[in-house]
Amino acid sequence: MSSETSFQPPSEPSSLPSSVPSSVPSSERPSVPSSEPPSEPAHLPQSEPPSGAPADLVVVADPQDPTAVELAAYVTEQGRSTAVLDVFDAAQLFTVSARAGTATVDPVVPLVLLLPAPPERRTGFDAEFHLGECFAQLWAAAALTPAPVVNRPAGTLVAGRTTRSAAVTGRRAGEHGNGELFSRDYPRPGSPEGDAFWVEDLGTLRARRWPERPPGDGPYRARWSDADPATETVVVLGDHAWRCTTADLGHLDLENRSTSAATALGLDLAALVWRVTDGTATARLVHVEPFPALEQLRMVWLGLGPRLMEVLFP
Repeated sequence: MSSETSFQPPSEPSSLPSSVPSSVPSSERPSVPSSEPPSEPAHLPQSEPPSGAPADLVVVADPQDPTAVELAAYVTEQGRSTAVLDVFDAAQLFTVSARAGTATVDPVVPLVLLLPAPPERRTGFDAEFHLGECFAQLWAAAALTPAPVVNRPAGTLVAGRTTRSAAVTGRRAGEHGNGELFSRDYPRPGSPEGDAFWVEDLGTLRARRWPERPPGDGPYRARWSDADPATETVVVLGDHAWRCTTADLGHLDLENRSTSAATALGLDLAALVWRVTDGTATARLVHVEPFPALEQLRMVWLGLGPRLMEVLFP
């Protein structure tokens, strides 16, 4: 005897940098498309969206998110319609049902997840409960749909296996980085692994360079970095990767190391920041961003944009 269950949610009733800032060295950069639309955009024929879907592509993000807005404009220029929905509207779009052990998601539409970070502090029990229910529904739909999903959630978090700890994230990615110190009392620097020792209060999520104390009463997280680090950012999409600069760093093999790290972390789309040390002899992974900022994506858009269309509309 088959059984069927379905769920749709009810209507809808702010740190320590991961060792270094996400800037790139001031070297020659490849040209990238402007955020402004072209004066004479190509008039491509618009396709019909999947049955029951509001568009050919659904981007789950804050509707004002610059990355989502830019992505929607680009996909539209390519002849595909796009809907940018927040977590609440996106959750209510989908019906997830199970019949005889087989899950079905309706509608079947490609997804890009650019989820905003949840509030660091509880804003209210009802609001938190409602967000949790919608998030769970969206998680199920994105994980089970047969349609292409960029950063499809699995058995871990939607942000893959990344954590707030850069050291833990680096180990999960298969890369060795600087260690981190966790302490109930205000920590003191140990053996130098850089020229700046940063301390974050885990209660206020504010950071200061030692010996200055961040606001709060602890506990603390701390790690070494450089006062003015040289970094390179690599944007990954699946098995493709693009460096954000043209600096002579080919010997570090950052593209291949980045795709391997992103795969280990369960991420399709990500920006990985590497601290280049000892001149340019070595590079350490210091930050992984599962939902890259527009500034990071724009640097490599000439390669990333076409590849993204191939992934979403095979």
